Amino acid sequence: MSTFALAFRNVRKSYRDYAVYFLTILIGVAMFYVFNSLGSSAAMLKLSKNEEAMLMGVNEIMSYLSVFISMILAFLILYANAFLIRRRKKELGIYMLLGMKKQEISCILVCETAIVGVISLVVGLALGILLSQELALLTAKLFKVSIAGFSLVFSTPAMWKSIMYFGITFVLVMLFNASNLGRQSLVDMIYADKKSSTFHTPCVGISALLFIVSIILIGSGYAVIIKNGIIDSNRPLLIAIVLGTIGTFLFFYSFSGLFLKLVRNMQNIYFKGLNIFTLGQLNNQINTEHISMSFVCLMMFLAISAISTGSAVSKSISHNYANESGTIAGVTYVSLYIGIVFILTSASVLAISQLSRSSDNRYRYALLSKLGADYNMLSGSLLKQISFYFALPLVLSIIHSIVAIIVVSKIVYMIGDVNILASCLVTVVIIAVIYGGYFLMTYLSAKRVLMQK
Repeated sequence: MSTFALAFRNVRKSYRDYAVYFLTILIGVAMFYVFNSLGSSAAMLKLSKNEEAMLMGVNEIMSYLSVFISMILAFLILYANAFLIRRRKKELGIYMLLGMKKQEISCILVCETAIVGVISLVVGLALGILLSQELALLTAKLFKVSIAGFSLVFSTPAMWKSIMYFGITFVLVMLFNASNLGRQSLVDMIYADKKSSTFHTPCVGISALLFIVSIILIGSGYAVIIKNGIIDSNRPLLIAIVLGTIGTFLFFYSFSGLFLKLVRNMQNIYFKGLNIFTLGQLNNQINTEHISMSFVCLMMFLAISAISTGSAVSKSISHNYANESGTIAGVTYVSLYIGIVFILTSASVLAISQLSRSSDNRYRYALLSKLGADYNMLSGSLLKQISFYFALPLVLSIIHSIVAIIVVSKIVYMIGDVNILASCLVTVVIIAVIYGGYFLMTYLSAKRVLMQK
């Protein structure tokens, strides 16, 4: 069997394992194309020369922003790829036992990356082209112009830019895989699924103290920003950001040790069903991954704040400054672009982390099954873990965002009277679709991994 044929068979056989990876790239490519195709939408809109110049200006802003976004998406793809390689180490080790050289295995991985990359690029660009039609309609609404005649909007520059940026990312993935494979010994690869992460749980006293400190820091940050606002208050704003960030990291670091101790005291809950196992797993997850959960919380905070306040500011400007179409479009698109990509990144990081842990925990669930735990108990335990893991950073990010929205609403009301709560509904819908979709896919994929014989 040729290298390409074997790689194609592996991708086809493991399509469920590639689901999160593929979906992440697909959405990333689609969003990247959509927000870089703004300039092409001018062809189907009845724009004046001044309005067309403003649209080109917005398109240029999105082009610069895309450099930053591409770095985030590149990190995300590399992070997702690392999960896949970690899960497949035993399989790759078996290839070596059968006589394959590392160079041959590297070629297989390169072919697999190319196959997934090409498919996701093609499907992502197709989805992006469809969504760009909706963006053209939104642009017409923001500029308050009619459509000259509907025609399929296709942006050649956006397509080539997407291919170039994501092509570079896939080359980095190939180099990472080859480097990672070269450092692994056969023993490490064969027994990769037997290794477990080491962790240190802080004592309850220290956890309680740090938790109280985190609440004080976060609360102080809220007080500073609410009192001083964000206009002409660079120093207070910086202080609030520092206090909130440090407080968030301390919150997740201290939460695991305190959480388990508190639940242990609730014996009617702790000893019910598989809760001892479930809570122990949750405690370990939060303790070993508190840094990534903190970053997810902060990214979700930025995403929620950006979409909610950006939409409100755009509506306020629209109601009071009719000739500021370019500003309205710029604020709307930047907030949506950043918000959607940050939600995508946050959900993907949590999903990949959970799937990686599920792969490592298969033997634990198998043991529980042998001890008498039925399917419903095992799947219920898994659902509780994933639900809590996704909900905790989201809840704290929403609390952060409420404070941010309160502060920004004062500025919005200075521009014009706009109901900012209505703007928050857009954020709720986006979170429900992306974050909720990743949660559901994570649960179903993890359940399949854990329950398979």
